[in-house]
Amino acid sequence: MRSFYYAFRGLANAFGSEFNMRIHVVAALLVTVAGFYFKIAAAEWGMIVLCICSVIAMELINTAIEKLCNHVTAEQHPAIKQIKDIAAAAVLVTALGSLVVALIIFLPKLILLF
Repeated sequence: MRSFYYAFRGLANAFGSEFNMRIHVVAALLVTVAGFYFKIAAAEWGMIVLCICSVIAMELINTAIEKLCNHVTAEQHPAIKQIKDIAAAAVLVTALGSLVVALIIFLPKLILLF
């Protein structure tokens, strides 16, 4: 049970300290509302949930890597910069892939509205 406590504390810490985490959570809420509004299919829900969880998980990993790097050294170091940039790129790739999935699911439904 303690591991759940620590995990939820980590989520709360990331949400409280990372602006990008809050952006991802707001985006997830908007996509969820859109899913209910458009009554998307079960398979589409599966893809949406997988994308939301993947983006948030990558943001958590990125945050952990950044905090570890900052703990190792507060000085500017080329290797630390490269590590942070690569971790941020992983979030970007996941978020862009999730955006593509969202467009595939929602764009046809949005077009039908107009």
